[in-house]
Amino acid sequence: MNINCLKKFITAAETENFRQASEVLYITQPAVTKHIHRLEDELDIQLFERTGKSVKLTQAGLFFLPRAKEIIDSFDRNMEDFNAWKQGYTQKLSIACAPQIASSFLPPLLHRFISQFPHIDVHVDIAKSYDIGEKVSSGIVDIGLARTPSAYKNTTSLIVYEEPVVLTGPIVKMADEAFLLANYRLLTNNHPGYWEALLKELKKESPHIKTMTVSQIEVTKRFIEAGLGVSYLPKSMVQEELLAGKLSIYPSAAAKKQMSITYLIEKVVTDEAKLFKHFLLQHDEKESSILNKKGKAD
Repeated sequence: MNINCLKKFITAAETENFRQASEVLYITQPAVTKHIHRLEDELDIQLFERTGKSVKLTQAGLFFLPRAKEIIDSFDRNMEDFNAWKQGYTQKLSIACAPQIASSFLPPLLHRFISQFPHIDVHVDIAKSYDIGEKVSSGIVDIGLARTPSAYKNTTSLIVYEEPVVLTGPIVKMADEAFLLANYRLLTNNHPGYWEALLKELKKESPHIKTMTVSQIEVTKRFIEAGLGVSYLPKSMVQEELLAGKLSIYPSAAAKKQMSITYLIEKVVTDEAKLFKHFLLQHDEKESSILNKKGKAD
């Protein structure tokens, strides 16, 4: 059975319009019609009822549609496995990861992991922390790395990494927390874990703080560099900017009460996931030791 014909059939069935299907598929309408006719000839049954420009599935088409989708899904999965085998992979690990984690400690961790286990085909799906529990729960990915625990009962959430939160702002000589909060907007909600508690704490001392919601840490840092505000960010997320002299961190009693937490979310633990978890916990121990040494030095 021709896979291309099946794909054209599924798109035509979902749009119920051959012209719209042709636009989705980036081919001509006659080409869509030709593929549908070829499939109907092969199955020896009519799949669409045609009335003028509109089409709708026959009973046979309705019956065949979910089975066509199963065939395509199976074909895609098997081709993915075959292509992975051609590249030398014999195992697979899929990880859903929050953007902040993916741009901080995950790259060096993955580099070490892949170097030691080159036969494992690693797939990384960047997703919001709130969505990662669902991806693990439904089996879309093997494990998740998120800033919030999973809400799904068939998953577990293990704290694997904790790091300090720091008050980050533009470089201002002799500035302290009170000065920064009085003269700059506070850029909030760029981390799903600590902002509710942090704002409550800050407003006890400064009830009239001006805030601006900025949902991404990378954008928050650019805003701070431009003098638009200050924020409380995980320390690992500002290391490059500190070294480059683009930003500065300031002592903060409120920040000391908060931590940026990374959760490992699991459901069914595969052999590959066990290996990665071991690497992750080792990384946590090393990073904690480094942060403790830096904290004493500071």
